[in-house]
Amino acid sequence: MACHALALLLAAALTAPPAPPPSADEVLRDQVDTLLETIDTPIGADRWRALGPGAAPLLAGVAQDAAVLPSTRSRAIAALGVVDAAEAARVGQALAADPGGHPVVRATALRVLGGVMPPAPLRAAVEPLLSSARPLMVRAAAAEVLARGGGRGVCDAVRARIAREGEVEREAFHRAADLCR
Repeated sequence: MACHALALLLAAALTAPPAPPPSADEVLRDQVDTLLETIDTPIGADRWRALGPGAAPLLAGVAQDAAVLPSTRSRAIAALGVVDAAEAARVGQALAADPGGHPVVRATALRVLGGVMPPAPLRAAVEPLLSSARPLMVRAAAAEVLARGGGRGVCDAVRARIAREGEVEREAFHRAADLCR
């Protein structure tokens, strides 16, 4: 009886129509997921760009999904900065400003903003975080981003922030301090 049932299952499998090929959207989602899950090999900007603009909504969704690991969310916002600068600016500002957000995601979002926004809007978006962000990592990232691309006069604000930090915390600002020398 078991052999007969097995033969019927095998016959049904052999005569069943083939599964339809995956849609272009499914293929793109698989490619995005595969690249985001790759932790051993750096993924270059050219690989992200090759996915095209259709990857932007997928990357934005992952970056904003609090149920996803912070490391994956960070990779998603960084990749979004390569694929779609305007969307990265929009999503990045929200992630960076979220006081309940994971510090790693917030710091990555700040660095992405530094690469996709011109100085004046960058300064407007990031300078408030220099003084108000709770995690040291976020304040230090804000200082570095401002020192790197915030335009004229930002180093005064960066130096003032560093002066208000405790002696131990100042070490986190070494990149920003070096950029402002």
